[in-house]
Amino acid sequence: MINILLVLNIIVVVLLIGIILLQKSQGGVLGMGGSGSKNGIFTARSAGNLITKLTYILGAMFFIICLLLAFLVSRHEGTRSFVETMAEKNGVEVKEIKSPTINKIPEDKVKEELKKEAIKQEASKKKPVVPTTK
Repeated sequence: MINILLVLNIIVVVLLIGIILLQKSQGGVLGMGGSGSKNGIFTARSAGNLITKLTYILGAMFFIICLLLAFLVSRHEGTRSFVETMAEKNGVEVKEIKSPTINKIPEDKVKEELKKEAIKQEASKKKPVVPTTK
């Protein structure tokens, strides 16, 4: 089933690339394409709509097939990651590295530090008073 979906996905991708390349250019991108010749294959306005609709359909098919493939592969392979699968095939042992625990700072100390910082910021905003003598 996975192989059939994979081949179908490749066919959809090739068709999608071809349909996108057939579309008329919408701007003067580097001055290429989009010439207004009337001898083209698709000259009617409805042909543009057909190509646009076909692009939407092929794009939707591409995303649906990709989601199905991802679902089927995850069911088939289980919950192992790609690295674990490749390591198993090559006979390499994968060790899990545990991160060190982080000491949690008590809330009251955090609040005290925030208050001190706020006081420092308020003090830095005030202009110093310079005494003057007469």
